[in-house]
Amino acid sequence: MNVSHHICNYKSNSVLQLCSEPLTRVRVGFIGLGVRAKRAVERMMNIDGVEIVAVCDFIEKNINQVQKIITSNGGTKADSFSGEEGWKCVCEHEHIDLVYVCTDWQSHAKIAIYAMQCNKHVALEVPAATTIEECWQLVETAESTRRHCIMLENCCYDEFELSVSVMVNDGVFGEAIHAEGSYLHDLRERVLSNDGGGRKWTNWQLEFMKNHSGNPYPTHGLGPIALTMGIHRGDRMKSIVSVSSKQICCESGSNTLVGNMNSSIITTEKGHTILIRHCISLPHPYSRSFIINGTEGFAQKYPLPHIVLDSEGEDIIDGNKLDTLLNRYIHPIVKRYKDRGETLCGRRWIDYAMDCRLIYCLRNGLPLDMDVYDAAEWSSIVELSQISATNGGIPVDIPDFTRGNWAVLNGHKFHGL
Repeated sequence: MNVSHHICNYKSNSVLQLCSEPLTRVRVGFIGLGVRAKRAVERMMNIDGVEIVAVCDFIEKNINQVQKIITSNGGTKADSFSGEEGWKCVCEHEHIDLVYVCTDWQSHAKIAIYAMQCNKHVALEVPAATTIEECWQLVETAESTRRHCIMLENCCYDEFELSVSVMVNDGVFGEAIHAEGSYLHDLRERVLSNDGGGRKWTNWQLEFMKNHSGNPYPTHGLGPIALTMGIHRGDRMKSIVSVSSKQICCESGSNTLVGNMNSSIITTEKGHTILIRHCISLPHPYSRSFIINGTEGFAQKYPLPHIVLDSEGEDIIDGNKLDTLLNRYIHPIVKRYKDRGETLCGRRWIDYAMDCRLIYCLRNGLPLDMDVYDAAEWSSIVELSQISATNGGIPVDIPDFTRGNWAVLNGHKFHGL
């Protein structure tokens, strides 16, 4: 099945390696002030060159809590907005450079598109969009406005994944033929309770899951793999086959979580394969899988990290020997941000690294670590997996959001390191 209808006779205006005018300081506006946003505000207040200018939420308590975070970290109280049109006021604010979006999934693309049309760069939580139409709109708006649009996929900054990416780039695994990524996370209690309303304005996730039978949240598993395997940087995702288990209903009070186990296999232009799985409605240890299988080696992060290399014989490399190997290929991002990030955020230091890199690239006029094509490609799996799964697992074409430019670059690069 082919759903790529936007590319006919469209003259590409590529934003691959987009560089914008360097910013002495990055003035940020936050839209949506739930749990993730509060953490992000705290991080941003500990990054040089950042000023939080505006905040927006429906809930006054959230606004007050964020204002307290800003002022307690030495900042000036931000302009605040609320109501149905409050988010537009942030996008239109004349003293903002970057709009940071932490709202519900289905509003991400709408806000990002409007922000770029208001000449703002955009950073938005995952997924960036929930439909193919929205994915194309993000790409076309970024190309026409020449504004950055980055999806905040923090898992791309995890230490094991970064070390393995260095090893892949150095040819340690030979040719990376196959990869696996997942989001297997027992969220029944959290989603059903909505933490008493403390995490979300409404329990929109329950409503979304009722009508979705594919993979609604693919990017934690797919993101690190896509960067490691050079997706739209020498290869591209070409088609997907997706299947889902029967739907599972979990109940708590008047709330019902409808979910399934979804497995999707992506084939790339080079003939490589990527397996992505998703389930939040069954008991399961947390796992993002992260498997890279090459012609000369294998790496896996979950449930226990280990590596197998032809060059080392048949023995599994784990424990202290694995630590030694990974340290040999330690990524510059880990060297630069992990210690400070752990001091501020503990195990969430990868979020700090992600925000630091975003601000560093904007202040230095560098291409961001991830671009709008990443946002569109990874988010497209939300709808494409559903199309395939609800039609008996038929192959579905994945649009080429770069319009033929996927082979221009040779591998992913973190600029300025």
